[in-house]
Amino acid sequence: MVSYILFQGHPKVTFHPNIHLIMLFISLGLLTLLPAVFGQSWQQYLDGLVQALNTSGLTTLSSASAALNISSEGQRVAQSLPTGNWTLFAPNNQAFSSAPPNLTSDPTSVGNLISYHVVHGNFTDQTSPYPTITLGRTLLNDTSLVQLEGNESQVLAWSKGSKGIFVLNNGTIVSVVNTTVYRNLQVLVIDSVLKFPQSLSDTLTNNTYEVTTFAGALSSVNVSTDNSTTLLDVFDNARGITLFAPNNTAFATANGIASLLPNTTALIALFENHVINGTSVYSPAFTNGQNYTSASGEPFTFITNSSGVFVSSAGSNWARIMRSDVLTSNGVVHVLDSVLLDVKVNASAASSAYQSATSVAASMTIETGPVGVAPTSTSSVSGR
Repeated sequence: MVSYILFQGHPKVTFHPNIHLIMLFISLGLLTLLPAVFGQSWQQYLDGLVQALNTSGLTTLSSASAALNISSEGQRVAQSLPTGNWTLFAPNNQAFSSAPPNLTSDPTSVGNLISYHVVHGNFTDQTSPYPTITLGRTLLNDTSLVQLEGNESQVLAWSKGSKGIFVLNNGTIVSVVNTTVYRNLQVLVIDSVLKFPQSLSDTLTNNTYEVTTFAGALSSVNVSTDNSTTLLDVFDNARGITLFAPNNTAFATANGIASLLPNTTALIALFENHVINGTSVYSPAFTNGQNYTSASGEPFTFITNSSGVFVSSAGSNWARIMRSDVLTSNGVVHVLDSVLLDVKVNASAASSAYQSATSVAASMTIETGPVGVAPTSTSSVSGR
């Protein structure tokens, strides 16, 4: 209650005796509104993005993006975008015409879908010409779809050819057909909806990669006393794995493998010398001077020349990487033209390498540039 008393021709204001309580209640009311006011920034950004996509003719993606605020996963994506630099691989309307309908109707599916099409960083001037591959860290980290080391988000792989940029996605080529920009977001329009990387076992049994013989060999090696678990099962359940997979021709022409068949211990050593355990090593890292140790404890060596990139296990024969960066839900596969004929084991070195990989994964960073090369900048997310 306020009353006015005239004093020298001017009103004097006197306040209700409980004015301090009244002001306190008003202040508390305003404070409760602050989160809503400041929380509108990402919603405003999302509204603008939806409008920009619609204006660019990406109406189906625009409708899907409008639903991001419905699910917790979608909100996480929307809240990430207003700050930093991002690249959106945006499927056009025709791309969605052949996609499962639940991708745009189910809120969780929408969140996961768009999160795999968003990459942290601006790659306009950082995409390398083929056969070099550029990889970026996406926002997809749904544990039902991604089982990488340290709870890392999934990556996306692409390159640049004579006709422009193309994405390498589950054995198919997805072309970038147009580009545009929305604020801090580079929008690369693509002609197909990107599919999530599959499990390791599903990837190896996919005829596209021509490594089905290797998959069969892994599934024939039992590693449990009751014969219920195979080496393929073990690799399939790893969190973070790099697998060098000899192609079908390599297996058919390899010398000495037949003599190992009765010896399970030797076979396990051979196959584990095709694996880096506990970490996903993508092709850009092969030329940066880093050292890697196999799951059997043998050192990997890499060389690059005009013919391509080659790998050897502990000085054994050299195998050429015929197809790199085949992404899986729990790691990556690189297809070889030869079997790495190494059956030696160094258990101590294997254990040390795995512990080191686990320690690195626990103190992971968010890449804001190409994965596998010196980062442009990183921010620690340890304990996320």
